Amino acid sequence: NNTALTNLQCYHNQLTSLDVSQNTALDLLDCSNNQLTSLDVSNNNALTQLYCQSNDITSLDVSVNTFLTEINCADNQLASLDVSNNTSLTQFWCNENQLNYLNMRNGVTESLETFNATYNSLICIETLDPDYATTNWTSLNGNIDEGVTFSVSCGYEGCSDPYADNYNSFVSVDDGTCSYDSDF
Repeated sequence: NNTALTNLQCYHNQLTSLDVSQNTALDLLDCSNNQLTSLDVSNNNALTQLYCQSNDITSLDVSVNTFLTEINCADNQLASLDVSNNTSLTQFWCNENQLNYLNMRNGVTESLETFNATYNSLICIETLDPDYATTNWTSLNGNIDEGVTFSVSCGYEGCSDPYADNYNSFVSVDDGTCSYDSDF
């Protein structure tokens, strides 16, 4: 409950849970190389550096952490990630996850010094400047896997109705496949 704590480094332990909800002044959080399956940083608005790589984290919401300059969430179990609100990013590692959706429409395309999204299931990455990304973030440079493309909107098709059983929040094109349980 130390609300004044600004630096927490608890890496290389065997932590299975971590509650930083009361540590609202955190500037740096390094909880890498543990056994975490979840991490809630929604109360940590002052974070500038987040290192949570080499865990088993399945979802990560950094939408309120707008001061983040560095995120390393590599080697987890993430299927989707949205860093569109993280407009201060200069270093970003999300490699070695299970990502099939990555939203990088944050306007920092050219100022990103380090970017690695390799070893994922990505086909397309959303960015505000796909031309710059296509030219500079390449598989030869070790930024992406071969065949990954960039677009302002990757055009994910599926069910966009939040009341449907098969709703997908990442869908940008509703393809009419929504299904509904008749028991409710």
